[in-house]
Amino acid sequence: MEFFGLINVVQFFLEYFSFGSSFSSLEERVNYVINTQTISLYVAAGLYVVCLVFGGIGMTVMAKKVGMKHSWLAFLPFANTWYAGKLAGETQLFGQKMKRVGLYAALAEFFFVALSVFGLVLLYARMNPAYFSEMTYSDGSVYYVFDSSLVPLASRWIVTADIVCNVLEMIADLFLIFFLCVLFYAFFRKYYARGPFLMTFMCAVLPLRGFVIFAVRNNTPVDYNAYMRKKMEQYARARQQADPYGGYGQGGYDAYGNQTNSGAGNDDPFSDFGDAPAPSDGGGQDASSGGGQTNGGGKDNDPFPDF
Repeated sequence: MEFFGLINVVQFFLEYFSFGSSFSSLEERVNYVINTQTISLYVAAGLYVVCLVFGGIGMTVMAKKVGMKHSWLAFLPFANTWYAGKLAGETQLFGQKMKRVGLYAALAEFFFVALSVFGLVLLYARMNPAYFSEMTYSDGSVYYVFDSSLVPLASRWIVTADIVCNVLEMIADLFLIFFLCVLFYAFFRKYYARGPFLMTFMCAVLPLRGFVIFAVRNNTPVDYNAYMRKKMEQYARARQQADPYGGYGQGGYDAYGNQTNSGAGNDDPFSDFGDAPAPSDGGGQDASSGGGQTNGGGKDNDPFPDF
């Protein structure tokens, strides 16, 4: 879901602009982490609502064009992923038809969100100053790190649950990206045949799904295979017009690819090097010069006339 991707983006910018901030105490450091995470949640929530609305509007316009009902589902989390699968139609995976890819993507999204929410709860539970220890580097700077040995035995489950949750969250994220790639590649083969790979990346990996769908809402759905056949035919016609003879040996081209003015082929394979100089006699004089010329029927004895 785009919401958690937006959290990471907002948190990155907050930490980037506050890089180098000094903290006088452990409590101040922990409060900074909590405040940064909370601000990221609020900002990401606002951006996600905007993205959800834009995506819902885009899919509503697409649904009207193909006569699909219940377009209000495009404005609901999880349901909008399933609805995108309905708009995408038939999908293929490694040459095999894959049915209900929208449903699979929505289920993977649900599990990923559930694990991510649980991970946030564990994060706030670990933000206790008593669970951090102070480390001093050689340059005198002080850094605070989470120390699981300081967590009471009654609350030690938080540490274990956090580790397990992180592993499961990464696995769920991989499944989610996989199904979203299959879903949106089929989606944009239909609604943006010129560049389905780029659009799929922006929707499945980057948190830009709603804005991208809104941008292509007015595109007419096409058959991708028919579209590619048409593009290849246009390319073939353009190439035929540029070179009506389709290669060498015809229409002013000799067998070596040299173009001639008359249209007849030139059999000289070294015509690009120019004409050879006039033959000379054995004394190095040109046969065409006034002195030392040979008889008209004499042979040229120079074995290197080009030099």
